[in-house]
Amino acid sequence: MISKQDLERVLSRTSNGGKVLSLFLDMSVNSDNKRTHNVFLNQRRAQFAELDSQRNEVSQDAVGEAFSRINEWLATEYREENRGVVIYTELGGEWFEALQFPVAVQNRLTINHKPSVRPLAQVLESYHHHGVVLLDREHLRILSIYLGTLLDQIEVNPDPIPTAHDVQAGGYSQMRFQRRKLEEMKHFFKDFAKHVEDFVNRHRPHDLVLLGTNENVAQFREFLSEPIQQKIIYTGPARVDESTSEVIARIEPHLQAEHERENQELLMALRDRVRQDYLATAGFQSTLTALQEGKVDRVVLAQDQERDGARCTTCGFVFAREVGTCPYDGSPTEEGVDVIEEVIRLAESQGAEVQFVSAGEVGDLAGIGALLRF
Repeated sequence: MISKQDLERVLSRTSNGGKVLSLFLDMSVNSDNKRTHNVFLNQRRAQFAELDSQRNEVSQDAVGEAFSRINEWLATEYREENRGVVIYTELGGEWFEALQFPVAVQNRLTINHKPSVRPLAQVLESYHHHGVVLLDREHLRILSIYLGTLLDQIEVNPDPIPTAHDVQAGGYSQMRFQRRKLEEMKHFFKDFAKHVEDFVNRHRPHDLVLLGTNENVAQFREFLSEPIQQKIIYTGPARVDESTSEVIARIEPHLQAEHERENQELLMALRDRVRQDYLATAGFQSTLTALQEGKVDRVVLAQDQERDGARCTTCGFVFAREVGTCPYDGSPTEEGVDVIEEVIRLAESQGAEVQFVSAGEVGDLAGIGALLRF
């Protein structure tokens, strides 16, 4: 399973000057229950062979070797339950890294001096890690869910407090039995709360979902600390023994609604700050400038957009459009720079969050905006 550490590792790779082939494959099956990635791969290989014969930008032998390594990995290492694949391989070099995960990405292949990270970042930043807590008065399950897949599961089934032999239906003994069961529930819920806190500390989920009967959920929340309670985004009914697939299907609409709510709150805050001209940017150049000055706290970026720009060959400043010379030092610029890639790299290097939204949601912001730290 992919994680933010994978993205950080790819971004931190030191280049030795060679070019890198970055490949993103949609491994979903079509209506005929077939995968079509090979069609895309064959088309792209043919296109690069034609470019090589015309401009000799990359070695045809190196491209052929890269495709052979890719095909070998797909034949031997790819797991069919996954719908997305990312492969990096250095042309003429040794570096080869492949990642696979259960959500689809758009087919894409690039060759550049740096590995392309945009589709990988979009997947990682668009899906949260959820902790799902299911309980009744005697059992607890905690599910670690990411990319719609179970990563880990914790089950707690404590032994019930022994019942006195003289408890009978009705009368004082029955009342004593009820008090005993209430004390037992409190004892279990206190222990369950500690397990939930341990889970949060160890797995660091973005949020929590709490499932059970309304009564049990309400009573259990009283045993949770305030920081843990603040992570709860949804509560609802469920049996503690429901299958993982049933649980995921049950909570998915609520998780999607929460994700949309967070996006809308972020966009409202961004638009409000832009209107007030207060610690915010809108548009590519102002956002790029703020990123290069280390001012950005969070970037909001339209999904799947393309943007070419330029980079000064001396100071390294990146521009959101192609310019012949750097306005700061007069040096010539390198054209054809992928601005989206630069935005993501700059944001990740300084710990700024990147939030991807649909293009229509940031059309009034020219496709990108940012909240600033200062």
